Amino acid sequence: MDDLAGLYIATLKVLGDTLVTMTGSKWDAAMQDATAQQRTDAALLMLSVQEARLTLANTALADILDKLKENEDGLQKGIDRLQGALDSLAKVERVLNSISSILSIVARIVPLVA
Repeated sequence: MDDLAGLYIATLKVLGDTLVTMTGSKWDAAMQDATAQQRTDAALLMLSVQEARLTLANTALADILDKLKENEDGLQKGIDRLQGALDSLAKVERVLNSISSILSIVARIVPLVA
């Protein structure tokens, strides 16, 4: 349970870090060079990240323990990949793909609208 609680906290943290990054000046500068489609995708993903973070934060850990356990490996890999993409911001597309990847895993744990 402690490992899963840590994973739950790490997931919330990386989703929060993602929102902070996507509202920062470096991200804004990266968006200036992005294609129109990438900017649209980024805006939609930002809304999805916020929804995932709020939904996960408002769900009791005990209620999602089994689903968290089922998705533990993928979620940890997704967290690591997303954190690396956020740290470098080298390629907008890599960041967007990493965000999409972790959101698809979170959606297996808690229901998301988008």
